[in-house]
This record gives sequence, C-alpha cells and structure tokens, in this order.
Amino acid sequence: MNAIFGMESKDIIMTAAVIIGPILAVQTQKLLEQFRERKNQRLSIFRILMSTRAQRLHREHVQALNMIDIEFYGRKIPLFKIKYQTKREQAVTHAWKSYNSHLNKLQDYPDINIWFSKSDDLFTDLLYALSQAMNYDFDKVQLQRDCYSPIAHGDQEATQANILKGLEKVLSGENPLPMHITNIPVNTPSESFQGDNQEMNKN
Repeated sequence: MNAIFGMESKDIIMTAAVIIGPILAVQTQKLLEQFRERKNQRLSIFRILMSTRAQRLHREHVQALNMIDIEFYGRKIPLFKIKYQTKREQAVTHAWKSYNSHLNKLQDYPDINIWFSKSDDLFTDLLYALSQAMNYDFDKVQLQRDCYSPIAHGDQEATQANILKGLEKVLSGENPLPMHITNIPVNTPSESFQGDNQEMNKN
C-alpha cells in the first residue's frame, strides 16, 4: 500500500477522522443551537401577538411587532453578500410592512371605524403568515374571531386613537384649540382702594 510520511492510507484516514470529527461535531451543535434559538424567538413573537391580539396597544404587543424584521430577516450568503429568505419568511415580512404602513396612515381616514376595519384585516393577514411560518394550521376567520376581549379594552383603544387623532390635528394647525372663559375676576372699587392703601403703607 502507498505510504505518505511513513503512514499508510488507512492510518491517514483514521487520524483525519480523529482530528476533524470533534470539530464537525462542535460546528453541528452550534448550528443546531442557532436553529433552535431562532425558532424559539419566532415562536415567542407569534405567541405574544396571539395572546395580545385584542390589546394592540399593549407594550409587549408593540415590542413583538418591532422584532419581526430581525427574526424573519432571512440569511446572508457570505460568498455573494446577498440576503436569502424563504417564501414563508417573505410572506411574514411583507405582511408586516403592509400592516405597519397602514398604522401610520390614521390621518388619511376621515372615519376612524374604516381605519380600524382595515387594521383588523391587515393584522389578520400578518397572523396568518406567522402561523404558516410556524407550521400552525389556522385559517384567517379563526385568527380574527377566536379571541376574548372585554368591551372596556376596545373602548379604551378607540378613545386613545381618537385623542391622538384630535391632538395631531390641533398641533398641525388643522383644528383650533377651543377655549372657554367661564369666570373673569373683577375688582370692586373698594377692593381697588384697599389695594392702593396697602401699596402706600408699604412705601
């Protein structure tokens, strides 16, 4: 058999396996951990949005929305320096962009109820894309209706939205700030005389 550096082929193979084997095992473990962590982060976003879908002003809800671009960004291919996304990742990020764009257009809707209705539809599209990416079998009707929300929560969100819209119109100069004077203090002659005497006494 051929020998290299005094070693036969089978010895070289065995030595290479001993050296490379642990390295490959460590790298494989790292990849598995990264995959598991990414899956857990995505699942956390989906769970938060599902549990707070009737409370969209909730702090955790907003934070979860803002994490979508990071967790569903895809992967960078170092050799070509391009980003690669799966179809399900693209569906999630596109749904989020549409929903986010709509959330910043409240002033474009004369009737806030129309804005709310459109928000519901776009948010449902986002939840559906997330559920597909996480391999959950939900339909859009189920995602939109199967949640509990006390009436007070809905009233609170509507009130806050109306306040923000009204404040924006005042600050932009579109609407004036109404002021009502209910009582103007008037000094009587005796009060004015007493005030003058007090000033004179001080002097």
